[in-house]
Formats: sequence, structure tokens, C-alpha cells
Amino acid sequence: MKISDISVSRPVTITMIIMAVVLIGGLALTRLPMDLTPEMEVPFLMIRTSYSGATPEEVEESITRPVESTVATIDGLSSLNSNSSEGSSMVFLEFEYGTDLTEAKNDLRDLISQVETGLPDSADEPRIMNYDPNAQPIMELAVAGGTAVELKNIAEDTIQPRLEQIIGVATAEISGGRSREIRINADQEQLSAYNLTLDQIAEAVRASNQSGGLGTVMVGNEEISVRALGEFENFEDLEEIEITTAAGDKVPLSLLADLEDGFQEVSSISYLNGQESIGISIQKQGDSNTVSVANEVRDTVAELNSELTDTDIQITTNNAQYIEDSISSVLQNFIIGGILAVIILFIFLRNFSSTVVIATAIPISVLATFALMYFANLSLNLITLGGIALGVGMLVDNSIVVLENIYRHRALGIGRLDAAKDGASEVATAISASTLTTVAVFIPVIFIEDLLAQLFTPMALTVTFSLLASLFVALTFIPMLSSKVLKVNQNESDESVKKKKYVIYYQKILNKSLKHRYKIVAAFLIFFILFGAGIALDIIPLETEYMPDSDQGTIRVFARLEGNSTIEKSNQLAQDLYSRIEEIPEIELLTARVNSGRVNLTVELLPLEERDRDISTIAEEIRSRSKNLPGVSINVSAMTSIIGGGGGMGGTAIEAQINGPDLDTLLNLGENTENLITDIEGIRNIDVSLERGNEEIHVGINKTQAQNFGFTSSDIISYVNMALSGSTISQLTESGEEIDIILKLKDNESTSLRNLSNIKLFASSRVSVPLSQLATIKEGTGYSSIERENQQRYISVGADIFERPLGEVQNDVETVLAEELNLPSGYTITYGGEAADMSSSFNQLFTAAILAIILVYMVMASQFESLIHPFIIMFTVPLSIIGAVLGLIITGTALSVYGLIGAIMLVGIVVNNAIVMIDYINNRKEQMSRKEAILEAAPIRLRPILMTTLTTVLALVPLAIGIGTGAETQQPMAIVVIGGLLFSTLLTLVVIPVVYDIVDELRNKFVRWLLKIVHKEEVTEE
Repeated sequence: MKISDISVSRPVTITMIIMAVVLIGGLALTRLPMDLTPEMEVPFLMIRTSYSGATPEEVEESITRPVESTVATIDGLSSLNSNSSEGSSMVFLEFEYGTDLTEAKNDLRDLISQVETGLPDSADEPRIMNYDPNAQPIMELAVAGGTAVELKNIAEDTIQPRLEQIIGVATAEISGGRSREIRINADQEQLSAYNLTLDQIAEAVRASNQSGGLGTVMVGNEEISVRALGEFENFEDLEEIEITTAAGDKVPLSLLADLEDGFQEVSSISYLNGQESIGISIQKQGDSNTVSVANEVRDTVAELNSELTDTDIQITTNNAQYIEDSISSVLQNFIIGGILAVIILFIFLRNFSSTVVIATAIPISVLATFALMYFANLSLNLITLGGIALGVGMLVDNSIVVLENIYRHRALGIGRLDAAKDGASEVATAISASTLTTVAVFIPVIFIEDLLAQLFTPMALTVTFSLLASLFVALTFIPMLSSKVLKVNQNESDESVKKKKYVIYYQKILNKSLKHRYKIVAAFLIFFILFGAGIALDIIPLETEYMPDSDQGTIRVFARLEGNSTIEKSNQLAQDLYSRIEEIPEIELLTARVNSGRVNLTVELLPLEERDRDISTIAEEIRSRSKNLPGVSINVSAMTSIIGGGGGMGGTAIEAQINGPDLDTLLNLGENTENLITDIEGIRNIDVSLERGNEEIHVGINKTQAQNFGFTSSDIISYVNMALSGSTISQLTESGEEIDIILKLKDNESTSLRNLSNIKLFASSRVSVPLSQLATIKEGTGYSSIERENQQRYISVGADIFERPLGEVQNDVETVLAEELNLPSGYTITYGGEAADMSSSFNQLFTAAILAIILVYMVMASQFESLIHPFIIMFTVPLSIIGAVLGLIITGTALSVYGLIGAIMLVGIVVNNAIVMIDYINNRKEQMSRKEAILEAAPIRLRPILMTTLTTVLALVPLAIGIGTGAETQQPMAIVVIGGLLFSTLLTLVVIPVVYDIVDELRNKFVRWLLKIVHKEEVTEE
């Protein structure tokens, strides 16, 4: 028994099944996690090794190179990058997608253990770390309304504990502010006079700040613990410490150093709208819902602001707000699209009950999709909801075909039950095939690599779930409901349909087309060839980009002072920048973080609906207002990517990478590259990765001399670091607060080259040795960091783009550098960034599109049990490609990854109308001639074809317009589908019947010719 027969015969059963689907789907919707994008696992591991005091060159030679050469043999490695900076080596390993990172990490530990023994003694043990793109803070808070000291205390005592009590919050990390600390500023001359060192002071302080158990005593019948209490109780206790000299004399600490009870030195300053502030970063627990946690934090911040009346706590960055707004926008577009689809149904059907019957397919299919998403561990995000929104019009397509056929049977006078059964079963094969063709196009997504697979596989699953659900509804619920409530106008028979004006007009066009069939096909082929040539030769302009920009309302300004600088100079720069941009009307919040030589501004804009200008235009104004600052380099970056920036790992739009052995040569080539591309239209924010470091003092340790006195390099580095920068040697606990005790030389005694040379260390023989005897001390410059890729040094020159397509700018950059950049022997140039990602992604998606076309053909061949009929139907694909490209050009939209995904979807969608038409022609051809069957079937299928096309198109119009937060990401897909579907449908109504007529005639001639040959051979044999 057919499924439609069962559904009509068992209405209660079908109703209960549908109610169960609705119930489970509604429950699943409340439990689906909500995020901006699908959870993505990036196959990256990092190896971090600290080598305190070493220059970038020393780090590269002693740490980075040995580690690289050892780990380069690990299985599954895709690329190997490293960064050697002062005192630190970072080695980045990118693995092929699908690699088991747990196993790779274990293999990496084994390899590291082999190289570890050969690393310098003073280097720390290499640490292997995962890179987790999902581990970024979900919110940033700024706290203002007091001094840095007061704000830090309020944050630690009140704000942080309250935030970390929220379910789902992992940490609330405080940055900035000043804490109380005790400083021991030692006098080098006094130390020399008494032949003492900093280590002896540190040892004496620790020894005087001890508590511990002494044992137990019996008091009566009880054993009581005895504990010595020798810890510092207050600051004055430090003044009583005495240091014992080699001669046995006791020297008061106050005689050797200035003791200061104060606060941390200012190393950074934060601002909120011009007021000094501190920051708090909110990190959620791994499995928590981002939006739920953010809402709880927002409520807690509101409570804290009402309680702490003198303190202003502002949410400066809220990823969850963008997620909420984006998802709300997609849902709104989805609802509007669904309403438009229903209106189109009513216009065509002019029957309220029929419209209601079909309209029920949308909510039922969507709720079924939510249920399947829940069981498949998917989340509600821009990608999955975008998939549902893209398919909302298609959810009624199957139901339209079924209902229209049931409606036609009822108009012929057939009874309700039989009409429902026969009408549904008659088209069941066709709509099943059309659904499978749409689903089949997503199978090649499995073969896509990189982040694309993780980004679009959830979308493929979502669309597949929704379409299969709609097919189930069309074959079960629609026939059952039609048999109960459908009211039919008896004048809606096939004959009456043919008398409608638009059908008569179509019949005339079709009849003329069949008479001039070869001209029609020739015209189509010529047009397709000319159009393709126009695209290939750039006669028809088609812009390209990697991902559509998404206005997230955040702009970051990075400013760097050239040369050595102080926190005071940086603070002045921050004030200058603030005064230049604070009057821009779209700015809602302005935060700043000031460090020595660097200023980072974060500009939060008003919500999108409250401003007239987009984020890129505002960023350009900030860039214009911030230029012409002497000795300052400015980088203004608008946050526009939902997956974190280009280049895969947050790179730039354009990136030229020059590889070679010599750093000086690389730097010159990098500077030349910067000069050559500066004047290219659309280039912004040029950044050269390799730069000379500031003037510095190099302490070259004489290892032989150091060993003669019993020192290791680590001993010297540690001691000098304590002398210059200070070291925490102990703590004072007062009123429950732990206060660090810092030991260092007085600033005026460690800042000059001569005083640095006179820093004394004590050898094991108790001999005082000046640093100048253990190391060569001289002024010089070096490189701030050294970058390598696949064990070769390189320099990268990156840039962002503005108001020009990525593809055009990349072509200009490559042309200019190929013509004017002279590369010495042994130096090569490659290109990365978003442009390289775009090229790689496009190639993969083009391959996926070809596979999709092949799979669609296979599905249709299986349905028709024919190789010829699917070939005819495939003529809709080039028609749709022309329409999709025209849609992009007319709307001024660039072809992006999202657009290509839409094109792949289009392959499975555009064949559906042709499948139903060819299937109907084949059925009619059994009773009449080929031409009569075409002229009979095509007009009858005209209305359902127009209905399915227009419902799909109009449902996508809200997405194509791109209204609302985050809508930019779905817009290219919607435009491609609309353009391709409209163009292909209009021509399909003519081209497919014409091609069918030609191909079927040729096939019949070939069969007759073949039979004639066979017949002749039989006669000859006789």
C-alpha cells in the first residue's frame, strides 16, 4: 500500500504523528544552543618555549630551529610556522583537517622529549597548547568612576565574585588597575660597601617571613600542635630585618635599601569614554549557551550599577548581543518570507482552504527540522537558520505539487478520498526525485576541506532535514487534510485551466517555439557561449570576495609610537586620538588601553538601525581623522567577519609573503613592497611583519667566564632581571589581602650603561663579581621578532581593502610586484590572506558543484530509468548559472563563498520544475503524439511551476534585500538562488519542451535506423 493511501485511510494516526513531531520540535527549539556560527575545531597545535633574556636571533638559533626540525616529521602536518621574539619561541603546527589532535599531541610530546635535552639549560620546558577559536571572551566590561587603585579593589572585592557566581561563567578576569605592593629599592653602592647582593637580601626577607609547625605537646590528656608565627604582620616588620655580611656583621635592611609601601608602577592605563577605567573579560564555560550566559551577566551588571552608585560599569563588547540581533533578523526574514509565500499561494489558488492546507507544511516542516537538529547536536546560528530561511519557500513546493494534482482530480469529479490518494501517488515519484536532487547537491560538501566544511556542513544538514520533512508532510499530512477540508471549484478542470489568459498566451509561445525549435536551441547556445566568454574576458564585470562583510558595530584602532617611548607619551597620544574622533555621531562607546609605545582604541558604534552609515565608511572617517600624527603609525580595522578575519587565522585581506635567508634583505624587500602597493586604489592598513627593534642594551654572556665563577647563564639572567625589573620575593598578608614584596635596584642605579656594568653577583666562593666581568655589554638594535614558515625565514606585507573587490585589488598587487619588485636569487614571493583563502575555497566549491551536477544527473537517471531525459533536464543548469550571475551583477553583489554555496543549491533546485514537467509529458505521451503531449502537459504544469517558483523566490526576497543585523552573510545566497531560479524558470518553460522534442525525435530516428540495420542483417542471413 502506498504511503498516501495509508495517510488518507488512517487520518488519526497521521494526526498523532504530526502532533508528536510538533511537540518534540517545539521542545527541541527551547533546548537548542544559540551561537553566531557552528562550533568549529581548528587543527592547530602550538609549542611555546620561554628562554628568558635571549634575543630573537638567539631564540631562533637555540630553540626554534631545533624544535622545528624535530616536529616537521609528524604525520598529518600541513604547514609549520614559527615566531621567535625576545625570550620566547612559538611554533605553530597546522594539521590536515580530520587529523586526530589528541593523537597528534601525544606524538608531539614524544618528539619534543627527543629535542628537549639539547635545548639551553636556562630555557623552560616546551609547552604544547591547543588553539581553540571558541575560547574567546563572550563579553568585555569596563569599570570607571574612581582611581585605578579604588577600581581594582571594587572589582576584586565585589564585581568579580558576583560575576563568577553566575552559572555558565568560567572566569571574570580583571585587567588594569593598580594593586598595593611593597618595594625594596636596593642601593648598589651600599651593597658594594658591605659586599652584599640582591640574592642575600631576598634570602633574608624570606627567612624572616616564615611560619610553620614545631610539633606537638601534651597538655593534660590532649595533644596540642605547636606552631611558630613568624610571618610579617605589617610594613614596619620589614624595617627590622638585618642582613648578615661575610664578616658576620648585621646590617639593617633600611640601610641597604629604600623601603616603600605603595602601589604598582603604571604599566598600562585604560579609559572608558575619557574616564580612567579597568577591564573585565567574561569567559563562559565550554558547554554553556552564549546568549543565556550573556543575559545573566547583563542583569548582574544592572544590579551592580544600582548598588555601586559611584561606579559606572559598562558592557563594552557583547558578542551575544550581535548573535541575538543576527538570529532575530534571520527569523524575522524567515517569517516575512513565509507570509509572502502564503500570499502567492492564495493569489494562485484563490481558495482559502487550499492555501491553509499548504501553509501548514511550513511550521510542521520547520519544527521537524528543529527536532532533527537537536538530535544531530546542531545549534541555532546564522548558518543553520540561514539554511532554513533559504528553504522556507521550498518547504511548500512538494505540497503545492501534491495539492494541485489532488485539486485537479477533484475538479474532474473524482471523490474526496480517491482524489487524495490518486493525486498524491501520481506525483510521489516526481517530488521524491526533485527532493533528492536538492538534497544530493550537499553530498559534495563532505569533500570540502578547511573551515568551509565545518561552516557549511550544518547548513547542508539543516536544509536536508527541512526538505525531507516537507516531503514527508506532502505525502502524508497534505493528502489526509485535503481529503477532509479541501473545497474545489468544478470549473478548475484541465480544460478550464487551459482557457486562462496566461495559459493561452503561454501555449502560443510554446507552439511557435516548437515550430522554430532549432533556432531556439541555437539562440540559447550562442547566448550561453557569449555570456560565458564575457565573464571569462572581464567584459561582463563580476566582482569577487571571500566572505561578505558583516557590520558588527566594532572598530579597532591600533596606534604605535616609533622608537623608544614612555607610558606618558602613549597616554598623550591616546588623548589626542580621543579628541580627534569623539565627535563622530555614530560612536556609542569609546574604550582605550594605553601601554608604553602603543595605544589600542575600541570604538563601539550605535546599533545598525540607529545610524545611516555603514561600519566601513565610519572606519574610513576615523582613519582620515587620525592621520598626519608625526612618529605614529595608525591601523584602523572594522570588525566585519563572522569567522574571525581573513587568512584563516585572523590575517589580512591581501598578504604578500617573501621568503629568504637574510633578515636585512627581507626587511628591505618588505619596505619596497610597502612602497609599491601603497598607491593601489583600495589599499588600506599596510602592515610589515618584520621590523627593527628599538635601541636596546645587549648583554652578551661569556659562558666560559661565567662557568669559571660558578654561574650559569640562567643565574645571570635571573639576577640581572631582578635588578632591573624587580622580582616578587615574598608576600605580606594584611587584613586578608596578599601584598607582593618586590626587590630591585633603585631606578637611577640601573638605567645607565655604567651602572649596569657595575651590578655585582656573588660567586660560590663568596667573591663579588661585577657583571662587566661576566658579559659584554653594549648598545645596539635587533629585530623585534623573526617569523618562519616551513623552516624558512619570511617577511609578510599585509593590507586591508576598502570600496574595491578583493579579486581586483589582488590582481593589481600581483601585477605591480611582478613588474617592479626585484627579488634576489634565493628569494621567493607567495600570496596569502583572504585572497589565498578565496582562491582555495572557490576551487573546492567549483569541484563540489561539478560533483553536484553529476549526482543530480544520477538521481534523475534512476527516477526516469533513462539517460536521455536527465540530459534534457540538465539544460536548466546553464540557464540558472546565467540568471545567478545576472542577479549578482544587477544588485552589485560580489561573488563569494556564500554565493557559490547558493549556486550549488541552485543545481538541485532548478531541475525540479523540469522533472515534474518531463514526468507529466512522459505520462501523456503514452496516449497521444509527442507534440500533442508537450502542448497538453506543459500548460497544465504551468500553474504549479509558477507557484513553486514564486513561493521560493518571494520567500527569499527579505534575505536578498539584506535588512537587519548579520543579513549580509545570507544575501549573496538568496540573490544567486532568486536570479538563477527566475531566469531558468522563464526559459525552462520554453527551452525544455523544445529540447525534449528535438532529443526525443533524434532518439526515435536513431532507434528506427538501428532497427533498419538489424532488419537488413536478418534478411541477408535468410
